[in-house]
Amino acid sequence: MNPLNLPVVVTDSASQLVQDEVKQFNIRVIPLEISINGKVYRDGVDINPEDLYAKMRAEKLDVKTSAPSVGKFYQTFLDIIEQGSDEILCITISNKLSSTYNSALLAANMIHAKLAKKRVVVFDSLTAAVAQGFLALEAANQLIVGKSLDSVIQFLTVARQRTGLIAAIESLKYLAQGGRIGKASYLVGNTLKIMPILTVNQEGIVAPIAKVRRKASIIPNIISILIQHLKGAKKVYLSVMHADKWEEANSLQQALTTQDLPKNIPIEPFTPVMGAHTGPGLYGLGYYYE
Repeated sequence: MNPLNLPVVVTDSASQLVQDEVKQFNIRVIPLEISINGKVYRDGVDINPEDLYAKMRAEKLDVKTSAPSVGKFYQTFLDIIEQGSDEILCITISNKLSSTYNSALLAANMIHAKLAKKRVVVFDSLTAAVAQGFLALEAANQLIVGKSLDSVIQFLTVARQRTGLIAAIESLKYLAQGGRIGKASYLVGNTLKIMPILTVNQEGIVAPIAKVRRKASIIPNIISILIQHLKGAKKVYLSVMHADKWEEANSLQQALTTQDLPKNIPIEPFTPVMGAHTGPGLYGLGYYYE
């Protein structure tokens, strides 16, 4: 039940929110789905990231992902309304990376057609992973303390320009196979052994932000790019993420603590529904700043 009639935040599992955060802010997380050799798993529910990445290294898997169905979004929205909320804010992964946004929008339109006095707003984060999660957490926090839905939407429109992902990737073949390589496509098949550092740009598209030729240069480059983006920041939120790259993620975390940045930086496994497209070997960070 929602006795205070507060707006509720809904997001998808690409946001990488942990259960403590979900419970604290009453956020509803809708899992995307992963098909591995024909068997379907719910992202963040019944698939282990470490197991997936180990199998991807050892076996040739047929891995596919799919957005939550329109029906799943519709039922979630309807359940929230029946529990006492008149307003819902749904924050999705970038529409350039998934059809999740479109599914949520169709479901919202169905709610509006059935319950004209209820309001469901679907907001495209134009990002993914922990950067998307930071937006969902901040939106939920503002709604809990009494900010209006319209003011939170205005806030998010600006805040998504202050979020980002910076990650090194072992191979571009998985992104290329899935058609999500965006502006990094020209790097596929590069014979110069260039290791790309990627981001999700302001358009919500995967794009290269740097190219390095030595592994030892990856972490210094990631930190340098981060510091450039954080100029003028008053408060910074960071999270390190990895897909079967624990040692590198730990090294990145330790290197970040030598900077004028928050010291308590978590390390999270890259959510399987994202890792299915990047493959094992990714490590980097997500950030949000005020």
